[in-house]
Amino acid sequence: MSRRWALSLTAMNDAHPRPQKRQRVGDLTDGMDLLESRPSPSPSVLTSSPPSFSPRPLPPQILLLALPGLLVHPPTHESYPLSLFLSLRALRTCLELKALTPDVECRAWTGLAEVGLRAIESGFSTSGEHDWANGLDVEVEKAIGKGLLIAQKHPSLRPLRHHLSLLNAHFAFQSNNAKFSHALLRRLIASFTPSDPPSIVYVAHLALITQLTSTPATSRDTSTFAPELQATLSAITALSMFAAQNRHPAIEDLAAVLRVSVLVMAEMWDLVGDALGAAERALCLAFNNGQGVEHPKGQESHEAKQPTPEALMRSYARDVHNSASTQSQLQSNATAPHLDNIPEASSPKDASPTQRPKANDALTLSLTAHVLILGTMYHTHTGCARSVEPRLASLHTLMDSGTLVGGPNADGLVEIPLPGHGSVPLRTTHPRILFLLTFLLSAVAKRDPVGRRPKKRVFAKCGVTQCREGREVPLWASWGTVEEIEQRTLLIEADLLCELVTVSIQRSDFDAAENHLATLIAHTRTYDFFPAYAARIALHHAHLAHAVGDTEYAGTCYRVAAHLDGAGPVVSGVTLGGGFIAAAARAGEALLRIGLAAARSFPRSSVPASDGQDTHQLDTHTIAIAKDALVRCSASSSAPLPALGALISAALSRSHIIKSKTLLKHALALLGAAGDNHLRALVLAVVGAQYVYTAPAHAMEVLAVCETLGAGMGAHANKPKEDEIATVQPLEGSETIANAPLRLWVGERFLELFKRAGKDSLVRKQEAFNAVYQSAVDKLGRHRTRLW
Repeated sequence: MSRRWALSLTAMNDAHPRPQKRQRVGDLTDGMDLLESRPSPSPSVLTSSPPSFSPRPLPPQILLLALPGLLVHPPTHESYPLSLFLSLRALRTCLELKALTPDVECRAWTGLAEVGLRAIESGFSTSGEHDWANGLDVEVEKAIGKGLLIAQKHPSLRPLRHHLSLLNAHFAFQSNNAKFSHALLRRLIASFTPSDPPSIVYVAHLALITQLTSTPATSRDTSTFAPELQATLSAITALSMFAAQNRHPAIEDLAAVLRVSVLVMAEMWDLVGDALGAAERALCLAFNNGQGVEHPKGQESHEAKQPTPEALMRSYARDVHNSASTQSQLQSNATAPHLDNIPEASSPKDASPTQRPKANDALTLSLTAHVLILGTMYHTHTGCARSVEPRLASLHTLMDSGTLVGGPNADGLVEIPLPGHGSVPLRTTHPRILFLLTFLLSAVAKRDPVGRRPKKRVFAKCGVTQCREGREVPLWASWGTVEEIEQRTLLIEADLLCELVTVSIQRSDFDAAENHLATLIAHTRTYDFFPAYAARIALHHAHLAHAVGDTEYAGTCYRVAAHLDGAGPVVSGVTLGGGFIAAAARAGEALLRIGLAAARSFPRSSVPASDGQDTHQLDTHTIAIAKDALVRCSASSSAPLPALGALISAALSRSHIIKSKTLLKHALALLGAAGDNHLRALVLAVVGAQYVYTAPAHAMEVLAVCETLGAGMGAHANKPKEDEIATVQPLEGSETIANAPLRLWVGERFLELFKRAGKDSLVRKQEAFNAVYQSAVDKLGRHRTRLW
């Protein structure tokens, strides 16, 4: 017996024991035979349960720490306040326990600060309806201080120390203490060591950039805006350099997109072009930006093709005189806009094909969408339609794919991959906002109101419909986030209504313009942001009154719009305050007064001489307004203000015919590049009048193009039945004539040209058309009585 124990002890203590003999494994069939040969077990054995295993209960502190994650609800849920109340109660109970370890206590203070911040951002602490949230800001501040004190004493809690520092900066920023918050973040960034994970460093950089770009507009005056912009760009540069040092290209792409966004918000348009090109190259987006100026439609090459006056007259009698009937039939076939009928953005012939994102991950798709939106905004602002079209087509392709908007995880939260260091969560613009911005951007970028179904109106109507649908928010969102999404949706809807008012006025659909304008006023007053749109609404009223011929009311609205936008009184040689709306209002008032002076100086059927000898005299106040508008338009790079500036300068330089023609040619080039056929028709009418006496053939060609554009800017008629289309009578009323005042003015010029050429048949035909145009202009008086 002792020998056996000795051998066993020897085998156990042996460093190299003998391997045991491998046991034999029988065949499966042999095992089955053995099972079949055994007697069946008794019922008592079958009913006996296996040995019970009872899990150990969780410690109370662990369970209480886990409860906030189990009780989470979205802000739109009816139990959202209850979930915050129970979470706070659980964390307070956890902190009341005795003998807590430092890590548990630090996590409890951190959780209390996080949940408390969510309650504060949701407005529960200031509403007065929730007693459990009273004094929560003091409790959050205490929790952050307690947690930082514990984390500083224990080096193992350094990650929690960084997280609490971020919470402290966020709490200070929410408490309107932005300078202290920025100082905390800069101090945190300076305290990082090489051993800290890059993810927390990136989070700190992004938090600083977010706060610098989210400074309330009330503090952005002239003296503080430039330092804040410089600090923001410096923070983005530091982020990009740190990402390049650690070889994280995703962060570099994000920094490039952030730089473009900051420059666009600051309206630093001179720097946007280079930054946008760098961001597009980083995301592998290549576009052929056509820098050449487009030739306006109908103005391609006058030297290559010079038809005779007789051919022009025949062409006019065949095409232009019948355009009203053709336009009426085309308009009658128009269908109501639906989401499925949204026109696809067509790229010009020299544009690059639709670009695809370089990857399909959520971060790259979101950055690509932001770059395409910013690029479309920039090139629309500068008036380059050739550069807008390919970017807008790529944006439509990306949105139509559904990868950003559809799916359960489309909540704007993406992960930035960091090879070897996990990932960084990033909250981007909510996909619903991007989707609605695509409608708004498409409506703004499509400047051409000519055609049966102008894309501006289609996108604006569909966008308004989408704005009024429901929305979903993620679980992590606070009530402040929900309010932000809802507020942005309401603002986008207001902008879309502005676009509907604009295109309705341009197409002489004054009934629709009045309805959309009334809806816009009701919408802005209902949701309490009417003051932000008051200047634009006044400008729309001015344009509507100007279009229907109510000159007195139009002048008043122009002055009100300029005043509401911050423009000071008109002082000779001094331009005070105001932005885009003030410049547009002053330009509209100047052109209105110049037109009234010309109407008083010349009979309706006469044409001003091209040598400038009988040029009408402008009063001193009109000249002062025109010079003020000229300064404002010339100083802006936002289309179409530079073209308006050239048109006003040409009107003031009528005695210098060469200079006037050069300015009008420049205005046509700018408007052709921007794709703005509405203002092109106005400039073409002025150009055609300059050549009535000196070059009748050229005047006939230019005026024919102007007449065609005027006929194309027509309101939609009611859709007739198929058997009634052939019986549609042309020029039945103002709704089929489109821009009646413009066509009447062009018709009078044609009448004089036909009389001078001795074409009696064309004279009689033109007189009949002019009578119909005059009748349509007279009917505009019914709209004047409804403007106030």
